[in-house]
Amino acid sequence: AGAPLQPRFARAFEYSDCCTDDCRLVVLNARDAAARGASILTRTRCTRASVADGLWALTLDSGTELRARVLVNAAGPWVSRILADVVGQPAPARIRMVKGSHIVVPRLFPHDRSYIFQNADNRICFAIPYETDFTLIGTTDEDYQGDPAQVAATEADERYLCEAVSDYFAEPVKPVSAVWRYAGVRPLLDDGASKAQDATRDYVLRLQQHEGAPLLSVFGGKLTTYRRLAEAALTRLA
Repeated sequence: AGAPLQPRFARAFEYSDCCTDDCRLVVLNARDAAARGASILTRTRCTRASVADGLWALTLDSGTELRARVLVNAAGPWVSRILADVVGQPAPARIRMVKGSHIVVPRLFPHDRSYIFQNADNRICFAIPYETDFTLIGTTDEDYQGDPAQVAATEADERYLCEAVSDYFAEPVKPVSAVWRYAGVRPLLDDGASKAQDATRDYVLRLQQHEGAPLLSVFGGKLTTYRRLAEAALTRLA
């Protein structure tokens, strides 16, 4: 496992982790919910939410009107915007959007183990076997202020990632090797941390009564703990 690394690295620590295809996981959850009676409305935006006679009245951009006893706002980086623009009330907590960029390069090592490297800036980067013939390198931690739907990896992000892992690999990784690049936004709870990398990865649930109707908003959270978050949300609603 140490063969691809510079010879000055002679000791490492091994740990176990798991992986998943996040897109398929979302689809499987949706299909499971549909099998239990849920209506799955993809590419459908809720444009207005108000309370009438103790029930939530929801207007969708398809023109459909819905009624519900409870409204759950799990809009990720848009959670505060939903509260302001759709529900019409201030957010009880703040979201800190943190951008994470990644690059994919041709396979850097023949085995199926991953590497996590400690950077000089006290962050970590990883190099992970990806789709058989490639290696995934990530990630960055930068505060992001724009539209979450428009986030993208920059040339500076690519240089940072290449330089970070090249401090460890015997063969330097250069941006020109990248066959694909992408970025995402982590909707983290704004806990006042000075650095994006120090912001908490935990989640907070805020349960409010809006004219007598329950409104549960999810601030923060991550894929790893999504099941526990869902269970906690249902416990609060119960």
